Amino acid sequence: MTPVQRIRSERPGVPPHVLRAVETRTAPSPTPGYDRVVFEFTGDSVPGYRVEYTTKPAQRCGSGDPVTVAGTGRLIVRFEPAQAHDEHGNLTPAERHRAPGLPAVRELTLICDFEGQVAWVLGITAPAAYRVLELTGPARVVLDVRHGH
Repeated sequence: MTPVQRIRSERPGVPPHVLRAVETRTAPSPTPGYDRVVFEFTGDSVPGYRVEYTTKPAQRCGSGDPVTVAGTGRLIVRFEPAQAHDEHGNLTPAERHRAPGLPAVRELTLICDFEGQVAWVLGITAPAAYRVLELTGPARVVLDVRHGH
């Protein structure tokens, strides 16, 4: 499966997009058969992003410590320029790990929030097709992962 990528160049001095919330659920109609992960950002646009499966172990940025997640597929979602904390260093969102137990998305963990980069690893039951949508009001990147059959 080909990575989905959108590069956004920001003017120097523009603060990174702040990740405000992460939501997981089964996708609503008219898209049955998918699990949905929604990354919500402050502001009126989303940062650049890259979404791709990896066969390598996921690692925390900085330390390089391995991160394990449930499932046989590891989907990496990177945002740049972005941060998952506010100007005072408070975590946004506070929840950095979730195990929603959905049919496709078994687990997700923040693996990077450093120098304008935010990355999550999603544990997928088995590698499956996915799609990425951008929504506004508020700014969101929506990742739909197909249920395996």
